[in-house]
Amino acid sequence: MIPINLYASIANYYLMNIHVYDACALIYLTKIKVKEKLPLLGSVIVSPTVKNELIADINRFSDAKLLKHNIDIKIIEETKIKLNEGTFSKTLGKGENETILISIRNEGIPVTDDHQAINYAVNCGLKPKTSEIILLDLLKDNIISHKEFQTFLNELAHIKSLKPDIVLFFKKKAEEIIKK
Repeated sequence: MIPINLYASIANYYLMNIHVYDACALIYLTKIKVKEKLPLLGSVIVSPTVKNELIADINRFSDAKLLKHNIDIKIIEETKIKLNEGTFSKTLGKGENETILISIRNEGIPVTDDHQAINYAVNCGLKPKTSEIILLDLLKDNIISHKEFQTFLNELAHIKSLKPDIVLFFKKKAEEIIKK
C-alpha cells in the first residue's frame, strides 16, 4: 500500500508545475490527441489572447470546439493575472508575449513552438518547452508508452513539417528515457 503522504507529494509536484501554453503548441497537441493528458504534467494555463485564438474559428474547426469545452470545464485555465496592454517584445505576437509574461510572474514553463518566442523566453531566464518536449515529458512520466510516443511524434512531425533530423533527435531522446 502506498502511504497517503506519498500521494500528497506527487500531487504537490504536479500542482507546482505550471505550463503556460501558446495557441500553436496547444492546437498541435490537440490535433494529435494528446491534450487530454496534459493536466497529468501540471496545470494548463493560457492567456486571454491565447484563449481567444484557440476558439476564434469555433464554427469551422472541431479542435476549436474541443478546446472551448476544455476551457469551460477548467481543464484549460485562463490566467487570472492582470496583463498590461502593450507588448513585452516587439518581435513577438501578443499571445506569445503574454505566455512569456505569465510564465515569468507564475514561475511557469512556457510551452511554445514559435522559435522567436523560445529564444526570447530563454533570454528571460525561462526554460521553455515545445510540443516535442511535452511528448518526451509524457513518456518520461509513464503517461504514454514508447509506442504511443512514436505515433504521436510521427503525427506531430507531419503536422509541423519537422525535418527528419529533428524527428530522429527526439526518437533518440525517447530511447534514452526508456532505457532508464
